[in-house]
This record gives sequence, structure tokens and C-alpha cells, in this order.
Amino acid sequence: MSSLMLDRSRIVPEFAWPEPAAAPRSSQGPDRDTASTSSQSDDWSDLFDWTAWNARNGDAPSDVTTQSQHSHSAAGGNGAPAFFPRSPGPASDADGDIPMTDVESDPHVWPVLGPAPTREMSPEELRPHHPSQLDMAVPRAAQNERPQGQKRARVLESPEQTKEVRDAGACYHCRMNKSKCSPAAACESCLKQHPRPELACVRQLLSTMVGGQSVRWHLNDPPRRETLDESSSFTFLISFSDKPSSRYLPLKLAPLIRPDQGTLRFGISSTQPLYEKALLEWAKDDMQAESKHDDFESLLNIFHICHVSRKGLEKAIERGNAGKSIKVVDKQKELLSDLLDFKLMWKIWSSKDLFGRQQEAGAGRPLGLQFSSVQNWIRCTAAKAISRLEKKILDAFDEFLKKDAAGLTAATRPILEVSRWLSLWQMILIYRQSLRSLQEHNEAEPYVPGAVEINEKRRKFRTTSAELLRSIVVIYWELFHKPKTLQSIQNPDVRLFGDDALHRGFQGVVAAAPAFYQQVMSLSLPGDEFLRAHLIDREAKKPKTKRR
Repeated sequence: MSSLMLDRSRIVPEFAWPEPAAAPRSSQGPDRDTASTSSQSDDWSDLFDWTAWNARNGDAPSDVTTQSQHSHSAAGGNGAPAFFPRSPGPASDADGDIPMTDVESDPHVWPVLGPAPTREMSPEELRPHHPSQLDMAVPRAAQNERPQGQKRARVLESPEQTKEVRDAGACYHCRMNKSKCSPAAACESCLKQHPRPELACVRQLLSTMVGGQSVRWHLNDPPRRETLDESSSFTFLISFSDKPSSRYLPLKLAPLIRPDQGTLRFGISSTQPLYEKALLEWAKDDMQAESKHDDFESLLNIFHICHVSRKGLEKAIERGNAGKSIKVVDKQKELLSDLLDFKLMWKIWSSKDLFGRQQEAGAGRPLGLQFSSVQNWIRCTAAKAISRLEKKILDAFDEFLKKDAAGLTAATRPILEVSRWLSLWQMILIYRQSLRSLQEHNEAEPYVPGAVEINEKRRKFRTTSAELLRSIVVIYWELFHKPKTLQSIQNPDVRLFGDDALHRGFQGVVAAAPAFYQQVMSLSLPGDEFLRAHLIDREAKKPKTKRR
């Protein structure tokens, strides 16, 4: 067999073989060369000069595996032939083939090969990687799935406008209706909905309006603690009017040891201090004992007392919800209780004159200069309680404005609406009457000479109370502007109350509302113009159906 092997150098001794050419490279880059392997049967070392190839390419590593020992033995004395066949160029292309360098490569024509194989790579790693094939293998729904717990990214139409709205806060209308708000002084929604949008577009929360004013209702300086002659103490009865039937508050008084200006004066004895609970019971008894119960505010107060004491909201919810407890209803019950205490303390705070007598059957007389310290301490205690209750109540209003009443059904939602209607009207009446009382006080004593702090307190109290009044009216409008909701209030069903007596009491409150509307329209008090435009003008024109 060795004698029959063909020796090319001896057959064509005068033929000049061309210089070796570079191996064709893939269009995918230097790392995409074709990988191949060789075996003993596929050894072509006798036709290829590997030493010349390595010398020309700078000893670059090749991705073709050869058997170097076999190549050197078949090459002869120096190890390998010094010639390598080169592919013909364009000029010498006799068959008309187009050179590879002149053809535009299509990435989808040639297979995409992986990196050069190594001894450590597994067959799975040598398989070609096609991202499109992997995407086709995964269902489209799985590609769009977000990891569990990850929120969908929100795309903002106008990030700058959104930032301005977040900094300023959304108004009550947009917040309660969950609509888009604009950063203008009056947003686009309020311009369409409210008759006075420049005043109705309120963005500030109720609780932040009072801020850290812990003594907002202290319009005058608190009285001083004075030394009393406890050995001469006696019982004195304080009432809201001079009528003998008026409910009284028993107090233990004692004379001052060093009265000012030589006048005998009295103060509250330290042996029987003044408690808020005693003030609440006193104001509550007097409010229930009033003979005039035909006006809107008096009837509303009586219904409020009965609604809290008889647990009207709790009984109505149990009837409509099969005894199940609802978290938002529990908060509303607490709000009604705090609001009743607020109204009772406000009755004491807003009283122009208090009366006193020593005997229960006797007529009361106005507390003069001698009892000025007693009257100041009573009002100061009420103002302290009002300031604390106001902050708590406004926080509760903000809470149910932020969140929807979860857990309510079609049967229980109207019950909660009745309680909110009651709460909002009490707040409207308190702030409206407070502005009226301050106006009357300023007319009687417009300026306190030398008392800059007192004058500033009154100005700040008037400004804050006016803002709160407008905000409460806007909230009322947003909750009860729909005809269906307003009709359920004006013609309530008996199932919305704990018992029939509460139902009749609420019907009396609603029946007295038109007379109150006429009174507001005939007067000109601070805030009445806004109240008429957003509440009274609209409700007074609503036709009422027959009572159930």
C-alpha cells in the first residue's frame, strides 16, 4: 500500500502553489467561528502545511483539532508541507462564482454558532442560542406576567402637573369622586360643579386647618389661680337662665382673701373642683328641658341626644346587617358621641350670661363682677374640652373622606348616611353660630387696648372657623348632591332607625328645615352667602314626596 501512495511533489514538480489564504470567517464576529473536530480517518495533514499556517497567522489558536503527531510523520523530514491551497479571487474565477466578500450577509441565512468549544463544555452548552426561539417557546401570557407582589408601573401623562397636584393636594370634590384634579386655584371639576368654585375648591384637610391650636377656643386669657378662704365656702347654683325651672350646676364657692379694688369676689373652691363630666350632664339636662322644641336646631339637638343614648345607629345596623359588626359604623358611633359632647360644651362656651342662685326654687340673677372668676373658669374648662374634641372630630372626618365605607350593603348604607347628615349639620350650625357670636362680641368690644395677643386670637379664630364652615358645606354637598341620596334623607324609611320614636323625631327635624332655610336667606351672617349658594338654594327647590 505504501508504494501506491501518490506523491504530489514528484508528479508536478514545476507547479507553483499559491500562498495560503485566511480561513473564511463567520459574519457574526470573531467569536462565531465554525467549530469542527477531526478523527484518525479524516486526517488531511499530508495535504496541509500547518507550520506555515501558524507562522502566517501569528500562532493564533485554531478551532480545528488535529493530530499533530500524525501530521508531522506524514510530512517528511521537516514535519509538514509548505503549501496551502488558496481559493481563487474574482479575476481568476473561471466558474463565475461570486466571492463571499461581495455578498450581503443575512443573519437568518447562516446558523448562529456558539463560542469555540472547550474540553469542559457539555453538549447542551454547544447548542446554538436563539432568543427568538426561546421567546416562541414561552407563552405570551407568561412573558407579561409580573412577579407576585410587584405593582404595575404607572405611566403619567404629565409628571410635572401630577407633582404639582400632589404637593398642593387634591380638592374635596376630586378626592371624594376619585376624579382627576388640576393644580389651578380652582380645578376644572370645581369650575363645572360649584357656583363659587374659587371658595369651594378646598384642598387642605380639616385637621390641618386647626393645626397645633390646642387652645383655639380660648379667646380671652385664662383666669388666674387665687387664694380663697376655704373656711367660708358655700354652695351656689349656676344656670343658663333666670327661670326657676332651669337646670342648675351646683358649685362650691369661697371668697378671695385679697380681693382686687376692695370688692368682695368669689372663686371655685379647690375642695370641689370643676369636672368636665359635670358640665356635660348640666348642659344635656338643660338642652332636653327647653320648652321651645319647634325650631330646626333644637329638634336636631334632641334627636342627636336620643340617637346616642338609645344607640339608634347600633340598633339600625344590627337590624339591617343581621347583627354583624362593621368597622366604619363603630367609628361613626364614636364620632356621634364626641360630636354631642362638642355641642354641649359649645352651649356653655357660647352663653352670653350665666345666672346664679342659692336656692333651687329661687330666681336666678346674672353673674356680675363678684362672680366673674367663676364664669371665666366655667368657660375656660369648656373651651379646653372643645379644642380637644374638635381636633378628634376633624380627624374622624378626614378618615372617612379618605376611605370608602367598606362592608356596607344596600340596606346599611342609608343608615350611615343619616348619621353623617346629622354630624355635618351639627358642625355647620356650630361654626355658623360661633362666627355670629364673635361678630356680636367684636361689635360690643371691637378692640381691646393693649391686648395684641387677644386681638390676634380673635382674628385667627374667625379666619379658621370660616374656612372650616366652607369645607363642611362642600363635604355636605358632595355627599348629598345626588337627588336619590337627598330624597332618602328627606323621606327616610323607618328601617333606617333603631325604633319608631327616633324615626318620628328625625321626620320632625326634616320638617323644620324649610323654616330654617328662610331664616338664613333673610339674614346676613358671616358664611351665609356660601351656605345659601351651595346648600339652601338647591335643597329648598327640591320637590318633596309624600311621607312614608
